[in-house]
Amino acid sequence: MKHAAHILRLVVVLILVGVIFFAVRSIMVPEDFGTQGSYSYGYFRAASEQEQKELVPVFRGSEKCKGCHDAQYNTWAQGKHYSVACETCHGSWHAHNNNTKDAMIKDNSPDACMLCHASVAGRPATFPQIDSIDDHIARKGGDPKEGQRCSACHNPHNPL
Repeated sequence: MKHAAHILRLVVVLILVGVIFFAVRSIMVPEDFGTQGSYSYGYFRAASEQEQKELVPVFRGSEKCKGCHDAQYNTWAQGKHYSVACETCHGSWHAHNNNTKDAMIKDNSPDACMLCHASVAGRPATFPQIDSIDDHIARKGGDPKEGQRCSACHNPHNPL
């Protein structure tokens, strides 16, 4: 029994760690997590569904834009960018809701366009890809200028 004191200290420390763990867990884990201890929902909190329903929608999809921006919507829907949601370039609908006149962002910067159109080896060859904005402008017969936007030549809703 030469080491009994060491073993007893270890057992006390382990019990103390266990008590602290369960005390912190009882404070941190919500009451409705797993439905009162039965865990019939697994790692799911029952009240989260109602909480999510009550949140104000931030992104609404392109259909929401059609009501006020019919001409732009129709151009977009028949164009090559029909698979790119309006909110991708214009930001969330939430910033423009309730008929506010707050201007939506219009990110027509070359950096925004290059998110999709930069030359990447894994993209299909049929997808329009650009190595360099300046080279692209020069190949099209233009003279590259500082700060030139893609929208100077392309309609973002229906690029050609």
